[in-house]
Amino acid sequence: MPTLNEADHLSATLRRLHQHRERSGQQTVAGAVAATDSYEVIVVDGGSTDGTQDIARRLGARLISCTRGRARQMNEGARHARGQSLYFLHADSLPPVDWLRQLREHGPLPCCFRLRFAGQEGMPLLRLYAAFTRLDVQAFRFGDQSLWVRREDFEAIGGYAADWRLLEDNELIRRLRRHCGGFRILAGSVTTSPRKYLRFGFVRTQLVYVLLYTLYRLGASQDVLTAVYARLLRT
Repeated sequence: MPTLNEADHLSATLRRLHQHRERSGQQTVAGAVAATDSYEVIVVDGGSTDGTQDIARRLGARLISCTRGRARQMNEGARHARGQSLYFLHADSLPPVDWLRQLREHGPLPCCFRLRFAGQEGMPLLRLYAAFTRLDVQAFRFGDQSLWVRREDFEAIGGYAADWRLLEDNELIRRLRRHCGGFRILAGSVTTSPRKYLRFGFVRTQLVYVLLYTLYRLGASQDVLTAVYARLLRT
């Protein structure tokens, strides 16, 4: 789990990950998902100054410090993980309550969950955007949906492109599809924060994401994508 100043969301996410252990009576330390009920939770922090690191320690996560950059941080977490399966999750996203069971039972293909937004019941556009993630279309595959992959497949394709700042998840999944011969979307949903949509507006935010994805598929560099993102969604 890569973090950077995620104190407002990290507690809820870590508690959700630990719920499985509490129900089953497991006392092992939890993160990258192993093939058994034993798992560990690894938080890779990029220099938080808001208490994120203290929360990670207090709630039983294994804390690793790393140079800021989500792709770089996730690679670092994978490098330290002890399991043969890896589960990447954003700090503001809650996996399904039965996340571990679904991941253990689905098979060897890399996979993710569907997406829903917190509070989307009263926001029709967000419900529509979330519904698109049920489709097996590459344009709808992003990191908020989390990602499970076998370590051997992750390492075979070289992990995340460490210098990517945007769309690193989509790019990784494209390579995983080719390498593994497929990809699967599980029935459960990850619940993520709609904070960007609430700040900048539903239509504007979604149109910016469409623009970024289109530029990416047309071959735009990370510098171009980052500049567009900064101009339109960091003002």
